[in-house]
Amino acid sequence: MPTSIGIRASPSEITYCILNGSDQEFEVKVVDKIITPKALAVPEQLKFIRSTLCDIINENKVSVACIRVSESSAQKVNVLRTYMEGVIQEIIASSTIERYYVGQISNISARLGIERAEFKPLAAGQSTFLNMEIWGDFSFEERECVMASASALNL
Repeated sequence: MPTSIGIRASPSEITYCILNGSDQEFEVKVVDKIITPKALAVPEQLKFIRSTLCDIINENKVSVACIRVSESSAQKVNVLRTYMEGVIQEIIASSTIERYYVGQISNISARLGIERAEFKPLAAGQSTFLNMEIWGDFSFEERECVMASASALNL
């Protein structure tokens, strides 16, 4: 049974979700955040993210992954988020993860077998993903990570 991780960066934290199972029937192992220390300079923050995420991937024996990245049509590009997404890609490429992809809304939706227009209402909590009872307990970012992680189970 594969273990997947869905990861989403924001300028101040990395949100991630680890699942076991298949894309339609899975167990949520972990939904959590890595908060980057503000006292560190950007290179040290990136090093902190790398070290922490490597440990998380190894401890959970993650085999597949999806990185939820910024949309190419975003009005404003956040440079720090872009740096973080690059470091996350490097971590995954040099880890024991067998398969991964970098996903925007359209990629993740396609892998989940849902319409692109369904993604945002699911992430906003306006509808429930796979009838998950705990869906409403998650934040917007956590919901995106759950869907990203579930989509990686289709690799």
